[in-house]
Amino acid sequence: MIKISKTQWFKYISIFIIIVIFSGCAKHYVELSYAEPYGFFSGIIHGIIFPFALIGKIISWILSIFDIHIFTNIQFVGRPNTGLWFYYVGYFFGLSAWAESAK
Repeated sequence: MIKISKTQWFKYISIFIIIVIFSGCAKHYVELSYAEPYGFFSGIIHGIIFPFALIGKIISWILSIFDIHIFTNIQFVGRPNTGLWFYYVGYFFGLSAWAESAK
């Protein structure tokens, strides 16, 4: 049996409480986006366009230093999505297409 000291117990409870508090700050979506979240095939497309999104994010970051704000809405992952077993597996397959083409 695993024994947990009082300090470890306090640490775990504190981390749990912080996670619960910050989960209330999560981004909420409109009702229409819940009706049709991104799925497997959208994940594949997003994985394929990932390198271009990365380039856009880097350009946006560099230009923001000079107070020029373009490409501010670029995101790497589409949200809301269907989660690990559908969207992220498709995203992985899309990224894998780049690894295969590099050979």
